[in-house]
Amino acid sequence: MAKFLRIALWNANGLYPHNEEVKLFLNQNYIDVFLISEMHFTDRTHCSIPQYNIYYTNHPDATAHTGTAVIIRQTISHNELSSFQQDYLQAMSVNVTLLPYKLTISAIYCPPKHNNKEQHFIAFFKRMGPKFLVGGDFNSKHTQWGARTTTTKGRELLKVVEQNKYNVLSTANPTYWPPDPQKIPDIAPTPPCNNKHNRAPSTTHVHLEDIRKSSTKDTWPPIL
Repeated sequence: MAKFLRIALWNANGLYPHNEEVKLFLNQNYIDVFLISEMHFTDRTHCSIPQYNIYYTNHPDATAHTGTAVIIRQTISHNELSSFQQDYLQAMSVNVTLLPYKLTISAIYCPPKHNNKEQHFIAFFKRMGPKFLVGGDFNSKHTQWGARTTTTKGRELLKVVEQNKYNVLSTANPTYWPPDPQKIPDIAPTPPCNNKHNRAPSTTHVHLEDIRKSSTKDTWPPIL
């Protein structure tokens, strides 16, 4: 059983074309769990990575867009959980055995065209259990977790965070670097987590390793 995990999250905007890049990233950075947004898989799409298991959730319309995946090292004691598969939110979750407890880890993607409300986020989070970490692209910006602007969807997500006293892990630094130099870098993913002993909602700024030099994507993977 693991005592700690090295976790990364990334909006891949299509995993299959970057399969070799992902293999290199996992090995070079000693990643235990990789949370992927925008897999762009269908039920007919498959890929494999040596020494890792891959669990994924596709968009319910069965076409190659959106979707999420959890890539986890095979030596880590874990089991796959049921997926959350709605047009407004896709998530794949695993339950990991950590000393001295179990932790649910989930990769999430919320397509930007859907204006998710509080009840949509609640429907997802109520399945997570007492201890969890959710990482991915919520497309829900809020200055509370370091984004430059606040959106309606960000306000709805903040309601759930405050009501349930979740802790939000934020890099406080940009993770999205637009290819257009005229555009301003911003934070893309924001992982909420829950500990049943939380007494108040909070935002924690976590250490972020600078791996931009090894990434060819405009959204680069924060490592927790």
